[in-house]
Amino acid sequence: MAASYSLSSDVYVNISDLQPGSSSDGVKVRVIRCYRQPSPHKTDSDGSLELILHDEIVAEDRIHATMDYGVFKDKKIDIVEGGLYRIRNFMVAHDMSKYKTTTNRYKLRLLIKTSIIPFKDNGFPSSMHRFRDLFEIANDISVDNFQLLDVIGRVVSYQKPTFVAKVETRRMDFKIANIEGKELGCSLWSNYIDPVLAIFEKEDSRPIIICIQFGKISRIYDEIKVSNTFHVTKVTVNGDSDVFKNFLDGMMADVSGSQKNGIAEEVNDVYGLFKENSAQMSQISELAVLQEKKTYWVDATIAEIERKGGFYYAACRKCFKKMPRDERNRQCFICGEDNFTENYRYKIEVLVADASGCANMLMWDAQCTQLIGKPAKYMKDLNDKAGTKIPRELHESLVDKRVLFEVKTPSNKVNSDIPQFIVQRVANDEDIFDIYAKNYTPTRGSTTDCNVRVNENDDEACSKLRKGKEKMDFEKLLENDSDVEVGLKLRDETEDDVSGENIQDENDNCGDDVTLKKLKNKKNAGYDAKYSSKSKKLKIQMGK
Repeated sequence: MAASYSLSSDVYVNISDLQPGSSSDGVKVRVIRCYRQPSPHKTDSDGSLELILHDEIVAEDRIHATMDYGVFKDKKIDIVEGGLYRIRNFMVAHDMSKYKTTTNRYKLRLLIKTSIIPFKDNGFPSSMHRFRDLFEIANDISVDNFQLLDVIGRVVSYQKPTFVAKVETRRMDFKIANIEGKELGCSLWSNYIDPVLAIFEKEDSRPIIICIQFGKISRIYDEIKVSNTFHVTKVTVNGDSDVFKNFLDGMMADVSGSQKNGIAEEVNDVYGLFKENSAQMSQISELAVLQEKKTYWVDATIAEIERKGGFYYAACRKCFKKMPRDERNRQCFICGEDNFTENYRYKIEVLVADASGCANMLMWDAQCTQLIGKPAKYMKDLNDKAGTKIPRELHESLVDKRVLFEVKTPSNKVNSDIPQFIVQRVANDEDIFDIYAKNYTPTRGSTTDCNVRVNENDDEACSKLRKGKEKMDFEKLLENDSDVEVGLKLRDETEDDVSGENIQDENDNCGDDVTLKKLKNKKNAGYDAKYSSKSKKLKIQMGK
């Protein structure tokens, strides 16, 4: 006698374990998106019900499910977005749709015999969105034209809807910005316009935050935009979910009170930060001793690119984590994504100098792309052709460049002569330098035309530093007032390690490569630091 199979049996598998064919197993999922797709043919068909689901074990595991809408009506099931369901007895098929709602190669076909049972579990994870960085989209970094994506941002401008005769429908263009002020163009079509336009035109002093879920990449005159695609895209404006609350909490500056067409002017970018005189500046020597977790800006010049570990790494195109070096294994250890296309991102450590000393700055993909103007894959291809450790174009793009670095304290290297800081943002625009020169009081000994103003605060470490009680070794001055040349060892190790860890200290086993003369501690002495790329020397001259 054959054993009966109970529907209450707790036999459930992960989405990642599903294989093509009929499955009597089940999945426990949360519904991310639920929408009705009309039939593409002019028939009596009711179309289909489309579901986008995510897993319990790995919340980033997603899969698309489809069911004939007539079957769905017969089942008389109420399926809501955000709800939890146990789904049993379905078919697993290859996803052949043009636009992909998930990165999963398979999709579920729900049948008449499929059981869909709601359940409750407060411990079940919730991963309703997977946001892409606006800067990366606008700069065409790892953008897939057929992969639908989520974006969120503050509306900074919009245009009145226009009629597009070619497709006989309306289109409305607008721009959104992220917390850092990076902008991206967006477009809404047809029925998506009116609900959003009503909020845009409403007189309200609050910022307008918009979330586009499962948007499509559109390329118009070489400009990349995000637009809606019928009928999967969901647009929410000023929602009450944690997504909107977290975005508002992350905004680092107050929104300007000025109002135009219901949209406040954006002053939450780097230019506005310096224009409002709200950027906290510091010198490297003070940053080195600060233990408080805080963000500061530093005006410094890039002296050299640290060569240990290279300048890029192969990254997962979903979670951007480092991929394994074994090219035969293209599955991400973190999210399980199968990376069949190569994706490279910058990770560059540079040596910088200001009037008070030097430091290593660790920059990631967004900051490097902003300064270099080219994606990491472009530089990698140049490097592969030339067969060098650092391509000449990369060196020319960074070395001797004056940059405003936003960094977090304390130092990432606690027991090193040269501290290391992780860069949050960079600025090298001439307009920002101009407003910075006007609004910040200069001090002696800057490495650039615009000097650094050190903020006065009550930090105990900074107070000791100003009193001359605490100085780093490489900041001490010579007994006389003559010029000092400090040779900097240019590391050229061949080890291909992009982790940025275990970097050799400057004083360890340097031999003749580094000549560090002991400098005399002199209270409140100003001095200039200039780097020569030709002689590979950092020249420190005492201020007059």
